[in-house]
Amino acid sequence: MLQDRNGERPLNIREDKHAGIFVEGQSEYAVTNAADCFALLKRGEASRITRQTRSNIHSSRSHTIFQLLVEANRPNARGMLMRGKLNLCDLAGSEKIHKEDTMGNQHLLELKTINLSLSCLGKVIQALAQGKAKAHINYRDSKITRLLQDSLGGNTRTTLIAAASPLIDHSEETISTLKFADRAKKIMTKVSAN
Repeated sequence: MLQDRNGERPLNIREDKHAGIFVEGQSEYAVTNAADCFALLKRGEASRITRQTRSNIHSSRSHTIFQLLVEANRPNARGMLMRGKLNLCDLAGSEKIHKEDTMGNQHLLELKTINLSLSCLGKVIQALAQGKAKAHINYRDSKITRLLQDSLGGNTRTTLIAAASPLIDHSEETISTLKFADRAKKIMTKVSAN
């Protein structure tokens, strides 16, 4: 969210055996309290691109991940330093092409990119829900699945909040969202201390 929009090249995803999966060149900030975290979230929110859709006046047109690394100040009695990672992820909603609407090329490209990444995420969740965790899972098919790899199939505890509309006009999207959430809740991981 805090990447310079006028940057010459997109940020690349890398993997390191010690750091795990990370975004090369991403901004990192040391925070000491909740107010610092909220200030960063507010700054990132100002950079988000939104567009009015049929379902939402301020629909986010990009996925957002706010990653918080929590580290203890001192080692415990056994000399171990406690660390944890919290991924807060807001996924952009899928959108259908309506023939009666006039959409510009940028809007169509944005729609295609969002739908493709959500489709990749759905495939990963479907494979994990079917118990194929030991089989090859295509996390690399999308940047969002790659960044969330340890949250989806790793040694983590994950909570999914699905937003649904009570309006009858949005029933198709609501049913799709609920099916997605139902598949996601079937993922079973065995969390153990590292």
